[in-house]
Amino acid sequence: MAPTIARDGQFRLFFFSREEARIHVHVAHPDGEAKFWLTPSVHLAVNVGLSPLQIRQAQAVVGAHLKEIKMPGIATSTVEITNVSPHCFWVLLGDEELAVSYADFPWFKRATIEQLSAVERPTPDHLYWPQLDIDLSVASIRSPASFPLASKVSA
Repeated sequence: MAPTIARDGQFRLFFFSREEARIHVHVAHPDGEAKFWLTPSVHLAVNVGLSPLQIRQAQAVVGAHLKEIKMPGIATSTVEITNVSPHCFWVLLGDEELAVSYADFPWFKRATIEQLSAVERPTPDHLYWPQLDIDLSVASIRSPASFPLASKVSA
């Protein structure tokens, strides 16, 4: 699990729990990922797939969010996609992790990782995937049988 610290444009800043003691942050972008050391100053540790321009942009984003990154007990985003499999994907909502089955929610079956990961939580019981234009109540994920996929069109 990789909790999100902040999102800024196309960049997502996150960390892995129990990774290593030296303070650092990971930065994800649609084109790749990077890791930045934060001391003595923000500098690149590892780059996978980002251009020199994207590295400079990522470094600036990290610098802009240093207070959030270094704050003890930082608040992470309220919704994360933690795993994607051929049968479902997993959504982490605070301390609760829910499976979103493709059998129950077929609209997600052909979605890309990028589309699934771009989830928003406008309210505590509402998730929205803007790239897929899909809205779901959290209750429907918890209990899909209570929300059958049936059209009630009269003839």
